Amino acid sequence: MEIFPTPQAIHQQPVAGWLSRLTVADGLLAVVLLAAAILRLANLDQLPLSDAEATQALAVWQFWQPEISTVTPGSPAYFSLAGWLTQIFGFGDGLMRLIPALFGVGLVYLPWLLRHRLGTQGALVTAVLLAVSPLNSAVSRSAGGDSLAMFALLLLFIAFIRYQETAASRWLYTLFAALGLGLTSSAVFYSGLVTLLLAWFVHSRLGLSLFVAGWRVEPTETNWRQGTAVGAVIFILLSSFFLLLPNGFGASARLVGDWFQQFGGTVSLDPLLALVRYEPVLVILGLVAIIWAILRSLPLALFAVYWLSSGLILLLLQRQFMANALLLTLPAALLVGIMVNAAWRRRWDWFSGSTAVAGLAGAFILLVNLARLGRTVQQNPQEGSLNLLIILLTIIFIGLVLYFVAAEDSTAVAQGLLLSILSFFLVFQWGTGWWLGQQGANDPRERWVSSGTDVAMQELSETVHTISRQLANSDTQLEIATTLDVPALTWYLRDFTRLEQLNALPLTPTQQVFITEANAESALASSYSGTDFPIRHTEPIPPSERSETAVYDTFRWWFFRESTAVVPVERAVVWVRADLLTGQP
Repeated sequence: MEIFPTPQAIHQQPVAGWLSRLTVADGLLAVVLLAAAILRLANLDQLPLSDAEATQALAVWQFWQPEISTVTPGSPAYFSLAGWLTQIFGFGDGLMRLIPALFGVGLVYLPWLLRHRLGTQGALVTAVLLAVSPLNSAVSRSAGGDSLAMFALLLLFIAFIRYQETAASRWLYTLFAALGLGLTSSAVFYSGLVTLLLAWFVHSRLGLSLFVAGWRVEPTETNWRQGTAVGAVIFILLSSFFLLLPNGFGASARLVGDWFQQFGGTVSLDPLLALVRYEPVLVILGLVAIIWAILRSLPLALFAVYWLSSGLILLLLQRQFMANALLLTLPAALLVGIMVNAAWRRRWDWFSGSTAVAGLAGAFILLVNLARLGRTVQQNPQEGSLNLLIILLTIIFIGLVLYFVAAEDSTAVAQGLLLSILSFFLVFQWGTGWWLGQQGANDPRERWVSSGTDVAMQELSETVHTISRQLANSDTQLEIATTLDVPALTWYLRDFTRLEQLNALPLTPTQQVFITEANAESALASSYSGTDFPIRHTEPIPPSERSETAVYDTFRWWFFRESTAVVPVERAVVWVRADLLTGQP
């Protein structure tokens, strides 16, 4: 007798089929994406917008104000994508950072599209390195186009490889779409594009190919036209805020000029030092991977080496363009992922596991005792001998373990060492990324930060709104004048329609509230009552101008977030007319 499936069984069949295709690697990727989302999306509005962020956010806000006729976007792509969200969710610090954060999470997923070349383990490791990257997480939590540029750059590279391998039109369209997005995102995209082209030129001149047997797909005329049309449409729509802001094309063109302006200038190693400070795992394993790639002569690994080398050259030419440090994380993460996949291809055994456990335990012992040594030496140099002895014994122990295991199986040593280094720096990078995103993004003692808005800026804004409700019985009608040209301050006072920007104080001030810089004396002191607020921190005194303990100060900042560096603070005074406070005319 024929038995027909029940409606419930028919309904459940597609779900079971979909679940059956999931693998352990898919589950691990989901965990990595979740970690990336937490690092980038948690407490987006905790810190006030910096001046650079406020400039981007103000352009979006000004577009929707009928009394403002001219708007100049900083990043057209960011402007176009964030502009529509504000009409649904309103204007807020967290919302202005949402688009970059989402693209930052998307960047972590992109290596998975190249897992057939990186290997499953290599793609996962690359995704993990990008997920916990402090530089990538920090830029993903900043209003602007740098996060979009990084996403577009890696997507363009992956789409090119996939199209050459499959000849599928969708990858050609994706390539041009990524190009259109990148050209409207940020000046750092041009750095990435130049380094990619330079790497491709060197790679081709050496007779190497990214593809099997030199396979290369030439787009048909129809595909070329369609792909170009897709890229042009994306470029036009994002440049012009979906045709609502024609002068956005000028903003896209200015990105090229901004990029060229980064050449020359004073000699500075800040971008390179920032890479070493925030991405030590990529620096350490990247150097090992460069040697490994040259010895193995794998085409994709060698291309990553040339891409990384091109980025280093550009970093030295554009000496003060900090975003170039961010650019180097892409080829470095890909290169490390390829190397790790090759090392972990062999089945693990107890030799590999014991090496990984010993290496990880030793790394944490070294870290704890190094920190204790630094703290102890500060108080009493003689008491640091015990910690120094423990450090030396730990190094000897790790060396002996590696020696004896390598005598039996050198591959196991490579597997275990890679796992222990990645595990240790996973914790380190996560902590650094969390600090940089949650607390340090506006602290100029961090090498990545040049200036930042003080958290008291939000308190100043709340104070002014409270005064407005008390004196004007309105949240927006208070008479305010300011002599400060601070984008962050303008952003937090944007709702006040009677806000005036003055070059100097008037001879007979009449406004209800003035906001000025904190001077020792002020013409307002006789008729106004003032309260000061710290609003901005600028770059601290360079180490060369500080004491001889600059190296130790850096060490203490890295380990304990304690610093003796003097950070200049700009303060503002909120002046309220005295007769309004007393109620007298």
